[in-house]
Amino acid sequence: MDYVNYLQNHQAIPYEIFLNALKNNRFFHAYLLSGPTGTPLLEIAKYLTKCILSDEHKYLKETNTISERVDNGNYPDLIIIDGKKDNIKIDDIRNLEDQFSKCAIERIGIKIYIINLVENMASNAVNALLKFLEEPDENTYAFLTTENEYRVLPTIKSRTEIIHFGTVDQHYLIDHPSLNNVDVQDKELLSFFYNDPSVINELSLDEDYIEAKKDLLNYLSKIDDLNELRFFVENEIIKTLKTKPSIRFFIDLLIVFFKEALKLKLNKPLILNSYKELLSKINANIKELDNCILKLMNYRNELGYNLNTSLLMINLTSNIFESEKL
Repeated sequence: MDYVNYLQNHQAIPYEIFLNALKNNRFFHAYLLSGPTGTPLLEIAKYLTKCILSDEHKYLKETNTISERVDNGNYPDLIIIDGKKDNIKIDDIRNLEDQFSKCAIERIGIKIYIINLVENMASNAVNALLKFLEEPDENTYAFLTTENEYRVLPTIKSRTEIIHFGTVDQHYLIDHPSLNNVDVQDKELLSFFYNDPSVINELSLDEDYIEAKKDLLNYLSKIDDLNELRFFVENEIIKTLKTKPSIRFFIDLLIVFFKEALKLKLNKPLILNSYKELLSKINANIKELDNCILKLMNYRNELGYNLNTSLLMINLTSNIFESEKL
């Protein structure tokens, strides 16, 4: 991904903020990168890390040894904690504190940590992080990211410089020439989750995405027969959706379809134009879509706790499609 082009053309304010920081070689000790779902926040944090670690004091346009080591996970003075993969625990923060209590290994003497989706953090981990943010060591920098700033505690936000990223126009993504060979259904659907054409092109061929889309379409095709839908969930879905990230993505897909179905019902412009028939089917079977969307968001939030995910999917289906059935 060409991050300089992406920032310059689609995220003008963040571009200028970091350009000035790089030129002056002056960085805030902790940044909170806040953007809607689909913004490549983790990738941007890693890219900015590479820029800070370079001696050039400018946006990097070519890879170098340091950037390759960051990409390969071989830079010892960089720690990445990814809340997208699992709930962030206090042990993750304690390990971070332990590692950063030691001197930097690299000659440059800079240590950086990235916490992706900081909203997916246990309460005791938040308290540990607050202490760490309050007492930053010299030449230690942090990039925290969030897709839901409202779930980030004010005490964290007050200790960071918040950088807001905007949404890239979905029609720009769908109509981008580089995606001419991507199926229109995939372009429309992936435009809700990724704000870069090159990423959409890559993800459209990803086996996990293809499987998730197949599961979702099979799931929605059965909403007019609750017995068949329950059987499908209990015998198929809970066997394929084994991890919290996969279930989270499945729920996110459901939310997208419900929101688009609501737009269709209200005669508003759609993004999922190639799915109109399925959206009409959702409207024909669900009476209160706005209420269902709120329920889905609550189930998504529950994934942050140690729950039986199979039971969560069964309860979700019963709660959404039985109680809201027309």
